Amino acid sequence: MRPEIGEQLQGTCRILEQVVAPCVGDPFARTILDNLVANLRMLTGALPAVAKFLRADNQASAELLATLQPAVSPELARQIADALAQPEPDPADSRALDARNTALRALLSEAVCSPSLEPSHHQAIRRHLSERAAGVPMRYVPTVAAKPAANPPTITS
Repeated sequence: MRPEIGEQLQGTCRILEQVVAPCVGDPFARTILDNLVANLRMLTGALPAVAKFLRADNQASAELLATLQPAVSPELARQIADALAQPEPDPADSRALDARNTALRALLSEAVCSPSLEPSHHQAIRRHLSERAAGVPMRYVPTVAAKPAANPPTITS
């Protein structure tokens, strides 16, 4: 499909930079605009990797939950079993992958608080979360404050 999503995002960035930015005189508004463009560029690069990341994270989260299941409350163990019994979403359906990811992460968040987890469980949880954080394709684009004027106006009386 043309233009594809990345091309549309790049075109939006180009219009914002070449048409809108020259008309923005307020430094704060310009900083906001520059950060929005940076965020759109980040999304352009990250979007192709999101589905692959979600599939891998869902698999890793499900495996971790299966190892934690014997150490959690019976109610949570049942919820984990129900979630693990669900079929994997279509690999091309990003919304379904994200919904499954949200559900698995909610169960993991609850399981982490289980008092009967052993040190090996906590180690596995930390490893999982570190690996997940390292693989997230969408990274925050830090805001950069507008540079102050080189010669700020002097008020004299």
